[in-house]
Amino acid sequence: MKLKDLWIPLSMALITTWMLQYFFAPQKQENISVEAAKSGQRFTAPKSAEIEIVKPLNTEVDFIDEQGSVNPRVTLIETNNTRYQFSTQGASLEKVEFLRNWGGQIGYLSTVNSSGQVDRERRFFLIGLNEKTPYNFSLLDQKEEEDRFVLIYESKFSDGLLRKQFTIFKQEYRVDLDLTIQPHHEKILQPRIFFGAPLIAQLGNESITAVLNDQHNKAQVLPRSEELLTSYWMKPTLFGSQDRYFVHSLVKDEQQFAQRGYYKIFDLESLYAVLEGPAVSQATTWHLSFYIGPKVDHALQKVDPRLESLLNYGWLAPISRPISNFLLDILNWLYQYVKNYGIAIIILTILMKLILVPFTYKTERSKQKVSDLQKKMKHIEEKYKHDKQALTQARADLIRKQGLGLGGCLPLLLQIPLFIALSWVLSNSIELYKAPFLWMADLSAKDPYYILPILLGIVMMFYNPTTDPTQRVTAMVMALVFAAFTASLPAGLTLYILVSTGLGILQTALTK
Repeated sequence: MKLKDLWIPLSMALITTWMLQYFFAPQKQENISVEAAKSGQRFTAPKSAEIEIVKPLNTEVDFIDEQGSVNPRVTLIETNNTRYQFSTQGASLEKVEFLRNWGGQIGYLSTVNSSGQVDRERRFFLIGLNEKTPYNFSLLDQKEEEDRFVLIYESKFSDGLLRKQFTIFKQEYRVDLDLTIQPHHEKILQPRIFFGAPLIAQLGNESITAVLNDQHNKAQVLPRSEELLTSYWMKPTLFGSQDRYFVHSLVKDEQQFAQRGYYKIFDLESLYAVLEGPAVSQATTWHLSFYIGPKVDHALQKVDPRLESLLNYGWLAPISRPISNFLLDILNWLYQYVKNYGIAIIILTILMKLILVPFTYKTERSKQKVSDLQKKMKHIEEKYKHDKQALTQARADLIRKQGLGLGGCLPLLLQIPLFIALSWVLSNSIELYKAPFLWMADLSAKDPYYILPILLGIVMMFYNPTTDPTQRVTAMVMALVFAAFTASLPAGLTLYILVSTGLGILQTALTK
């Protein structure tokens, strides 16, 4: 073999080896300075201090005063649809309640509730210092302006002064924090801000995930894991957590307070975000903004457009987002008349099918043409099986005569953004939380008895017009797979799929 015959396989082998090492080999972390680190850059924290840039995570807080040494003063702030409860204990946000339509009733849902909490470190907007952290604050000022409320807290202790100013906006789900630190006697103080994930008592914590910006300043979501709890992110501009319905996140950091961001879990319950600030020896003030509210399109957009990606509309977001908002309005409008979200979903599915009849009719006609074409093609192949030239010409004439094209596919493509939009509405709308229907107590949860997935599997399995044994077996397997897939979906979404499938079968039968 000549050398020139070897260079192609050798080159391919080298390229393949490089790609495997680049994409799959563990990436070595470089020792870089704080100034060189990019926002959102991720590192694994060591268990012991080595170098300043890779110091261990600091998740503990030591207080200098007793919890019950001073009676707390609680301040209630109310906007049109939100109630905030602040306390002088930790100068913290003690409780947040949102007025929402859930389960067919209008009531308050709480995502923050640390009142009566024994563990003082679970306070929302708690400030932790390296050594002595004050717990008891004084309320210096409280005022209401045209579009906001302002609360100012202060604590003086031996190492310095700590002041926190909260600005609560009336028309936005936004809370601003102005943090001021004045060290005494050349002391060096390094603050950390603790704030928890949305935790609705009835929902539990299974849907809580981390929210943060990547190196391209775009929002990303990470599940809770051991890797999450042993990592930190440099200079985050978006950092917090979410569940199915609400978001708690830093969205703005004008003075770059957050040098590092990382997470902490209390007793395997709620996920707490920690923003670690710089060490300072002189009076310093930072201004930070936080989104604390529901995952509602216009509300997220108003505070920080990056949060819109948490709605998971995918690459069809420009089309699916407005459609989902429209469908949710229609669903709520139907509920006002039928007083049950299950019935409203059925009616909405029927309305959608009626609107799409002109498009789906074309699809069914195209399927019929394909079936006819296959039958005629088999006849031609049998007729000209000994004459390849005649067979090729006959095939071309048949396809030209049938006039098949993309017309049958386009109606199906038009339905994709509609399906994505409705799927998001039925999976993530808090209106379906605790909404009952027949044997199901909560349309936002999966069917407890798997009746809907079983019915869907039966409908798909036994309604199959084909007589080909192979195709029937394939259809039965697909029906079982789809039934298993929908078993874990919210019951509201499974109900839509079942009704839509049944209506599709009926339309097919009527078309034929």
